[in-house]
Amino acid sequence: MKRDVVVLLTRAPYGRVHVAEGLRAARGVAAGFDRHDVTVVYTEDAAFAARAAVDRERLTMTDHIVDLHEENGTMVADRRALDARNIDPAEIATDIAVRDGDAIAELVRTADHTLDF
Repeated sequence: MKRDVVVLLTRAPYGRVHVAEGLRAARGVAAGFDRHDVTVVYTEDAAFAARAAVDRERLTMTDHIVDLHEENGTMVADRRALDARNIDPAEIATDIAVRDGDAIAELVRTADHTLDF
């Protein structure tokens, strides 16, 4: 049965595996037998990983993101997290939409499942 799944990325991108592992999990959920609808949310310190300047190859993000897009997954960045970290929304990668906190809360509230990394 197809479900709405939100994957929350919350940890800083460098020196940790959480962002890459969260993206790997997201792509797996999206590509699984039921082809769930997956939204990846960059929030808290993971907001730094949403920047266009991030070296996705170095962080082992590229293949996971390509596969996620192929499965119609989406990625969004939490504007409140960006504001709290002085990240200008113009710095965010073009394949990541910026949403306000209320929209993020609604995604989480209405999701059938959430995964936290």
